[in-house]
Amino acid sequence: MQRRRQQIGYKQIGYKQIRNKQIGTEQITNSMFNREEIMTRYSSKGGKGLSRRRLLASAGAAAGVAASSLFLGGKAPALAAGKHKLRYIAFINRKTVWGKPYDFLAEEVDRLSGGELEIEYAGGSDVIGGFDAPEAIANGVFDMSHSANSYFAGAVPSSISLASGNASVDELRASGALDAYADIVLQQRGVMLLGVPLSGVGYVFQVRGSPGELSYFKGKKIRSIPLYDPILQALGATPVTTSPAEAYTAMERGVVDGLGWPDIGLLDFKFYEQAKFIMMPTFYQLRTATLINPNSFKGLPEPLQNVLVEASRSADAIGAKWAGEKRDAEHAEMAKAGVQFVSLSDAESKSFVDLTEDKLWAKIAELAPDDSARLKPLFDAAG
Repeated sequence: MQRRRQQIGYKQIGYKQIRNKQIGTEQITNSMFNREEIMTRYSSKGGKGLSRRRLLASAGAAAGVAASSLFLGGKAPALAAGKHKLRYIAFINRKTVWGKPYDFLAEEVDRLSGGELEIEYAGGSDVIGGFDAPEAIANGVFDMSHSANSYFAGAVPSSISLASGNASVDELRASGALDAYADIVLQQRGVMLLGVPLSGVGYVFQVRGSPGELSYFKGKKIRSIPLYDPILQALGATPVTTSPAEAYTAMERGVVDGLGWPDIGLLDFKFYEQAKFIMMPTFYQLRTATLINPNSFKGLPEPLQNVLVEASRSADAIGAKWAGEKRDAEHAEMAKAGVQFVSLSDAESKSFVDLTEDKLWAKIAELAPDDSARLKPLFDAAG
């Protein structure tokens, strides 16, 4: 990982170091970050680098002013070069709900840049597997991706913390959780967290039999990802890891008795044909990630860096609203197809939700104790 950080020209610098760093005659303070000086002095090859937090936070600080003064109303930024393009991949195919964030981001980037920056869709799981996509971004094979946080848990065990709690993305940002999380992702995976394009809905287990009690799961085999593994193990089930594209086939062939999945996108794969029961309540929060290669971000002119940060925040808000509406519509359609939403008792519901949070943080503490100690207080503070 150190080698990758050297290759991309980044060396992690702590928040306090950057905040108090003297740059020429300019003193960076708590309340103001001189973005132009930071980028000039610290982004050059061979010079000191920036953490993702400072790179994007400084860009974001300038973005509000820059976007309102330069880019709103369709005005293009003043650029010396021609149109710029970033290649984007999704972790599942574009025609599913997981491809929708591309549309939101591409439209917002086009609007705010006046057409000077294009986000080009390069493919989904038909091009590269979802578990391999973060590595492809880190290595510069593609510029950007939409990814599930658990898909880079092998390199970043604490990545699954992004699912914790019920806070909104804005609340996570305000508590410092999102910045701390992003710094860890940059250090350990070599990619920058640009945004959280889908949020606001939970996760569910969809199974063949009626899960009226948690004891249902004992002895069952459930399609899983690292995010669900500790829960299923605690319930006495066996987690079975498959890609999203293989999940339906695994159920069809009897390899698994059900699956864990976000409470959105279940219709895309027609899981209701194999499993007619969804256990309630939901657990965790769906918060996916827009990842970008640091060199790809640095390679953009400064005005377009600002645009990209601002467009991502706007697209994230659009995505959160859309996800909630999509979930409600899907629930209605699945009910028509005979799917039953089975609620646990109040006591078991509380026990289950508490279990999910306890197991999530216990797993992170086991695999990445320093990250756990840094992140958990910030997620707890967010609500």
